[in-house]
Amino acid sequence: MSAGPNKGPKEGDYIVNFNLPTRYVLAIVASLVLAACGGGGAQTNPNQGGALNLLPTAATFYAGVPYTMTISGGRAPYSLTSSEASVLPVPSIVNGNTFQVVGANPGVIDTGLPVGALPVKTVTVTARDSAGQGPVTASVQVAQNFLTSYVVNFGTTTCPAPTGSTSTAVTPCAGGDTVMSLDAVIAGNKVGDALFQFDVVTGTMGFVNPIGSNTVTQSFQATSDHQGIVTAIVRVPSGTPAQIGMIRVTHVASGVSNTFSFLIEPGATAALAALPATFSFTGTNGTTCGTGSGDFFVTGGTPPYSAASSNPSIQVVAKDANAGHFTLTVTNSATPCISGASVIVTDSGGSTPVSVAVNTTTGTSTPVTALSAQPTSITLDCGSTGSIAVVGGTGSYSATTTNSLITASVSGNTVSATLAAHYPAPGPPSLPAGQSINITDGASAVSVSVTAPTNCP
Repeated sequence: MSAGPNKGPKEGDYIVNFNLPTRYVLAIVASLVLAACGGGGAQTNPNQGGALNLLPTAATFYAGVPYTMTISGGRAPYSLTSSEASVLPVPSIVNGNTFQVVGANPGVIDTGLPVGALPVKTVTVTARDSAGQGPVTASVQVAQNFLTSYVVNFGTTTCPAPTGSTSTAVTPCAGGDTVMSLDAVIAGNKVGDALFQFDVVTGTMGFVNPIGSNTVTQSFQATSDHQGIVTAIVRVPSGTPAQIGMIRVTHVASGVSNTFSFLIEPGATAALAALPATFSFTGTNGTTCGTGSGDFFVTGGTPPYSAASSNPSIQVVAKDANAGHFTLTVTNSATPCISGASVIVTDSGGSTPVSVAVNTTTGTSTPVTALSAQPTSITLDCGSTGSIAVVGGTGSYSATTTNSLITASVSGNTVSATLAAHYPAPGPPSLPAGQSINITDGASAVSVSVTAPTNCP
């Protein structure tokens, strides 16, 4: 560059001497252009130019976890597509050479996976560059991410093996303690020192907390050990019937939870029994069958219990079905008497039923002493009282007199007879001769003669 009028060259101006040979002039111009572009030491992008590639070409990404993919070669910007955009979304245009993806948790997985294989959904990511290279693809398996393990396992237990069972599977049972272990798996890796919460969702059970104590809670928290394992002890009360149990495990830091279900076994129970096992009702007069009622109690098995009679003359009422308390009543005294009847008792756990035997008999007749009275005659004065002793019969007595001037009362086996103090004449005798006191037990009667004055002035 040359200076303007009346001005000399300034610092930084370039002065070209056109008298130089042409090759020198071209060399100077080339050096200026190179200097303007940053000089011969400028860096180039190693991911630009050459064949287009998408890396990794094959990979497994756990859902919910960020992963970085790289585009090399070709010329930016790049265009991207996903064969399953809802499972693994990708940006449509990338100006750089890296981009981040986060897979969704696939609800539908690839078909034909081997038993026990990691559940995955295969997605194809396709890339093209702005110069027309491509397409290039990468195959990504998006894996279902179980943040709190695939399953829980029940190991050591105090529960006996179910009767007749050949299975080695362990499950909590009534009256037993069972160890439950959980693999703390996050993004496919076992994670130690992670806090988890255990909650009973449904089922008659609880967690022993702290372990080694007799305290049972419906919820507690525990930290995974260095191997990524969390341990809990499940306790089921005795007498719990068979039912479904459900436990929810929550990763406290993320709030993500899984719910696990299993069968609670009823456990070993005592054989069903009824006490007493036999009832006999006896009549008292030798002609009618015995009637009455009595209580029996059921033990063993699994409450609540139920009872049913085989005879319509025997009624059964449950006073407390859970406690096994029942009352039976025999109401029919007609002959023939009940023989070999039973009350069938069952429980809710399918134990072998038991029976309570019920029988009735007429018994034997009680000999009755003949009714008699002593003395057989009595003399009464005006206003006096005399006593008569009564024996035999049924023991239930009553007495009447042949004249209202003589009264009689009964107390136990004694009859008291009293003559009125005043019954004056004239006229015929006020108390004719031949009066008596008649005593009966309802089935027979005796008579005691009375001698008394004709008149009592």
